[in-house]
Amino acid sequence: MLLMPSSGFANTSKNCPLEPAQNVPIVSGETYWGTNCVLKTTGDVDSFTFSASAGDTWTLVLGPGANPPTNLCLTLFEPGNTTAIFFSCNVVYASSISTNQKLKVTGVYTAVATETTDATITYGLSLERLSHAPPDGIPLTFAKNITGEVTPPTAQDAFTFYGATSSTYEIAASPTAGASYNLCLNVYQPDGTNVASVCNIPYASPISAQVTPAQNGTYVVVVFVGGNDGIVGYNLEVSCLLGPCPTQPPPPPNCVLKDALSYNATSGVLTMNFTVGTPVAVTWNGWLTFDNTMESLWSPESLPTTEPQVTVTKTQAVAKSGKVGVLSTFIAPPTPSNPGGITCSNWTLVNTGR
Repeated sequence: MLLMPSSGFANTSKNCPLEPAQNVPIVSGETYWGTNCVLKTTGDVDSFTFSASAGDTWTLVLGPGANPPTNLCLTLFEPGNTTAIFFSCNVVYASSISTNQKLKVTGVYTAVATETTDATITYGLSLERLSHAPPDGIPLTFAKNITGEVTPPTAQDAFTFYGATSSTYEIAASPTAGASYNLCLNVYQPDGTNVASVCNIPYASPISAQVTPAQNGTYVVVVFVGGNDGIVGYNLEVSCLLGPCPTQPPPPPNCVLKDALSYNATSGVLTMNFTVGTPVAVTWNGWLTFDNTMESLWSPESLPTTEPQVTVTKTQAVAKSGKVGVLSTFIAPPTPSNPGGITCSNWTLVNTGR
């Protein structure tokens, strides 16, 4: 047997556990769909849990199986809170429910599927992280076609590409032969904002979206079926339409940051002479630790391009102390607006004489 790598599907599907399906773990890129994903009475509650971070954007889709006899409802609860942050029921039995949520709390969220009347109805539930870019997203390469299939009906196939503000990209998709459902795609920028949404009419026609990024970073493309009510095969490709179209973020700039300290024991003034050199404009912060405390001296301060290097002088009144604080070096976690964290830092000790 020969195992060959393929473009693959960005979504994995599994059957629900046997009833009652309570607090079933679900992760980004998973769809629960199968004979066990079923509701039978108005009191039947199937719940699914996922871990998420504050500030991230997630999307949930709940859709019925074949020949639904009643309405489905989807509820989303924050960690440790009995108040729902989202609740909706479908108006048409065959339609799906979907929501994009920018989450405010870090912890375990609970998605609940219910029905409005006593009836046996099967369903599918799909979860996808839109920001930060999902770990299940398949990277797209310029001018390289990817084939896939949205299956089961409520699935969402996620793909990623690096987008730069200096460029314009085209994301194109076409259904495979015999498609009988609408093919759709959404494009999300690094902060989770939807910047493009398109579906085909008629079923056999191709679709495309042009995106000129407002932010540098990883963009997410989600391919799905319009109405989340069927299965569609597709071809997908991203192309560089205008501009240099880099495939990855530029490396952080080289910089120089040194500090020469002197302390005047008579006046109690600490003088800090920073040698700073960067090829781009930067923001910088300064902290002082003394007497087991740490205080911010300036935060943040903008500094223009400094090549060649320049000296920036700062002064601070500091009383003599018998104790010295401890400053731990750290790297700021990446965010959509600041993907690189701290580029360079400097830590210097001065003796006050005590």
